[in-house]
Amino acid sequence: MPVATFFRFLNQLHPIKGSLENYLLGKISTVSFNKGKFLISPLDKEDHVFFLVRGAVRGFTKIGQKKITTWLTIENNLVGRIRQNDQHEMVEEYIEALEYCEVVKINSAFLKELYFQYFEINYIGRLLAQKLYMAAEERALIGRLPTAEAKYKRFLSVYPDLVNRVSLKYIAFFLGLSVETLSRIRSKITNDGNELIVR
Repeated sequence: MPVATFFRFLNQLHPIKGSLENYLLGKISTVSFNKGKFLISPLDKEDHVFFLVRGAVRGFTKIGQKKITTWLTIENNLVGRIRQNDQHEMVEEYIEALEYCEVVKINSAFLKELYFQYFEINYIGRLLAQKLYMAAEERALIGRLPTAEAKYKRFLSVYPDLVNRVSLKYIAFFLGLSVETLSRIRSKITNDGNELIVR
């Protein structure tokens, strides 16, 4: 069950009291998204955080007509909008399902209340913020590597679970490469003597 998976995730970070679990049960919901649908888009007026129980998603921003993939992730991760919806910036932010996804949905305003009311949630939030900071630092490092091949090799090392889950074009977008360039690099790289297969 999605909710049971969510609570297992929380308890791995810090034990959650039964009373808090019961309280959360009344405030969270489960939702599914088909491939290509948006978990979050600029049309959403209310912010939510999603725990990804099943599936793969990408975050991207849209500046004018240009889409910039900023991150990729799969199940057992929290995802949400980085910018607040009331910040009037010339950036459109989206989270798109790359596969069929099942998620646990949490209202962001409610989550902020939990940070003040429950030490466990505040502690878990700080752990997850640290994890997100480290992930952002890794993405920044990949973007600054001097060659396309170095970027892809780093991607293989850091994100092995994404290689056969995410289509080639989204990996290319994430790395800031053209699909043609990434295809050429992949043709030269093998893993244990076998060509990596990416859709």
